[in-house]
Amino acid sequence: MGVFLGLCVAAVAFLAWRIEKHGINLKMQLVESAADLGANVAVEVPDFDELRESLEDLIAETIGSMRTPQLADHLGAMAQQFFQMKMAKQMQEMGALLPSLGDSHDQNLTQNDDAS
Repeated sequence: MGVFLGLCVAAVAFLAWRIEKHGINLKMQLVESAADLGANVAVEVPDFDELRESLEDLIAETIGSMRTPQLADHLGAMAQQFFQMKMAKQMQEMGALLPSLGDSHDQNLTQNDDAS
């Protein structure tokens, strides 16, 4: 028992040493990264007119590529809605037919009471 306790203490001490070592390494990396960020102070400010024009072009291209819905689009949406409602009814019927976990637990309790 003493050997096991000694091994546990040694393992905890080893893990504490590893955590401390990694903490020191992370702190050094953070200091180096902060120094690198401090050296790169120059920030390039984009031209807002150029950004606005590219955004306008993107919007015009997106809206230009849209088309009006056709008859097939409307029929597909109607069929999708029909099948979704049909599946929901089937799932609801299956849910009513399948016993829930609470129901089987209640049945087991009543069976145990009858057996007593």
